[in-house]
Amino acid sequence: MKILYADKDILICVKPVGALSTDEPGGMPELLREVLQEEAAEVRTVHRLDRVVGGLMVFARSQAAASSLSRQITDKSFRKEYLAVLHGVPKEKEGLLEDLLFRDSTENKTYVVKRMRKGVREAALEYSVLEEKKGLSLVRIHLLTGRTHQIRAQFSSRSMPLVGDRKYGAAEDNCEIALWSSRLCFKHPLSGKEMDFSLEPPGGFPWSLFGFSGDPVPSVRDHTPCEAVHEPEKLCSYAEKCGGCQLMGLPYREQLRKKQEKLNALLGEFGSVMPIVGMEMPYHYRNKSQAAFGIDEKGKIISGTYQQASHRIIPVESCLIEDPIADEIVADIRSMMPKFKITAYNERKEQGFLRHVLVKRGFSTGEVMVVLVASQPVFKTEKPFVKALVEKHPEIKTVILNVNSAYTSVVLGRKEKVLYGPGYIEDILCSCRFRISAKSFYQINAVQTEKLYSIAIDFANLTGKERVLDAYCGTGTIGIVAATKCASVTGVEINKDAVRDAIINARTNNRKNCWFICGDAGEYMENMAEAHEKCDVVFMDPPRSCSDEKFLSSLIKMSPKRVVYISCGPDSLARDLKILTSGGYTVQKIQPVDMFPHTEHVETVCLLSKLSEAKHHISVQVDMDELDLTAAESKATYEEIQEWVQEKYGFHVTHLNIAKTKRKCGIIERQNYNLPKSENSRSPETPKEKEEAIIDAFLHFKMM
Repeated sequence: MKILYADKDILICVKPVGALSTDEPGGMPELLREVLQEEAAEVRTVHRLDRVVGGLMVFARSQAAASSLSRQITDKSFRKEYLAVLHGVPKEKEGLLEDLLFRDSTENKTYVVKRMRKGVREAALEYSVLEEKKGLSLVRIHLLTGRTHQIRAQFSSRSMPLVGDRKYGAAEDNCEIALWSSRLCFKHPLSGKEMDFSLEPPGGFPWSLFGFSGDPVPSVRDHTPCEAVHEPEKLCSYAEKCGGCQLMGLPYREQLRKKQEKLNALLGEFGSVMPIVGMEMPYHYRNKSQAAFGIDEKGKIISGTYQQASHRIIPVESCLIEDPIADEIVADIRSMMPKFKITAYNERKEQGFLRHVLVKRGFSTGEVMVVLVASQPVFKTEKPFVKALVEKHPEIKTVILNVNSAYTSVVLGRKEKVLYGPGYIEDILCSCRFRISAKSFYQINAVQTEKLYSIAIDFANLTGKERVLDAYCGTGTIGIVAATKCASVTGVEINKDAVRDAIINARTNNRKNCWFICGDAGEYMENMAEAHEKCDVVFMDPPRSCSDEKFLSSLIKMSPKRVVYISCGPDSLARDLKILTSGGYTVQKIQPVDMFPHTEHVETVCLLSKLSEAKHHISVQVDMDELDLTAAESKATYEEIQEWVQEKYGFHVTHLNIAKTKRKCGIIERQNYNLPKSENSRSPETPKEKEEAIIDAFLHFKMM
């Protein structure tokens, strides 16, 4: 099995004779996953070859790429050419064959018929005769409809069966069918660049009659793993000035080795660090790109990235880790600016309009968001500019104007206005659909994120009964993916835009057991701990600065059975693991994932669990006759109230909700351990509908 070309969107390979085109046992997608040594790799069939036909095939590696290629096939801009050897010689050296074809499913054979009826379809192909020898013809074929089976049927109906095609008239031939997928021409599904691949047929009869002397077509069982992905011949020309990709000068395997060594040194004291999960194609993986705009010494508009530790713009035309479409959009915006009288921002003089352009793209959907970060809200040429930009790039789903007039290194300001589209894009991750807004966090490397989440959810060992807390949840991605495997998920996130998206995402994916709260994760955990609120599993994915002491101490106090810690900062992770292990947790697994190739950053998933049994215990004997049960008998437990509300109203209330409502109703007379110790402590307000449901429960249980 040979892979001739591979990037993060497509694979071009040589299909062996005998392999199926579709994703089933023995099919090409399965074989390609073997070659790539990645069982979960996404490989989508976009066109087919008969099992008995070999040659070039293209496979998509995302839904967006598959959709784009399918559109090209439908509108006939995708060109597929074949070489065939026929018995006999066509009367015309070149021509067009048009027929009506009927497929007989009982015989698994296609026939040319004379009239249109049910089950009949139109078929057309162009051909040209390249050479004639010994009563055989070498023919080039361009399919206009259908696939390779129609070639066999159309020529055999004219008494010119393909050599080796015993099913369609060449009964005495003792060779493989002489039909070869020799050329594919199409536009790259995401970058739009022209792609043109050609491959000569193998040697052996009848191809050798016409001068082809290649190796025989490989059999299905004879495929071998392809060579490792080659590093680009020319390294990034901006690497030294930019400083963003600290490891760009190293071969990728060496980068992984270096990261592994660092993690072993930092985390080895907590347990064995498993081998890092690398990327198969570690280039152009970022689905979020941002470019700073300015003016050079000659007054020319430039765009690019800030030089490390400075505000000096390094002009960048294309980046090896960013999405090529984003690079093209930024370049087109820069070239359009003079025509639409848009000025670039001069940070020193604090003059000019456009400061930054942020581009986000859905890896699976291909949807693009463009955010124009301006110094002021007045955009005089807004309508004609946006119209021209979308005409150039129809993949753009939404354009947003963000206003940031402050002298700051923060890119986005608080105010924004939607100029075109809905103000968000959507993407598909782990079979779930997610909404992405301008300010909400979404993992930048979709390929590795799916691996990361798969590992994290596997570590959580969910059985369907667990209450899960997703701390620092962002747009709710990991919680929503995990929701089908647990009883409930509560997500906490401080970014209100992300929480809004998370709520919509849960609704979109029909996750009725997910709730999302806008607030500081540390404060929320502290309130939960004080309210004796419990959960079984905690997913925590804090920012690079790591979690805070308040969160960690509350986590230890709550004592969930398992903690899945996803960290993008190994130094801070090591510090937090020391705190958690001193609080009674043990580190069970450590799995690094390379989310950011060519940089020093690395993501790590850690599984922590409580010690199976305490080292010391105290036995206590209680005389039941000494307890006054009359008060307790007239009240319900928190769990009973929760179950009653869930059954009657269909939503979940927390211990903290119940405790706050008790205080409000004046039915707590003793010290209340379910409320914050300080009157000034911040805690989320109980929604009105939940408060009313809890009061109804109090009445039901005769507590008031």
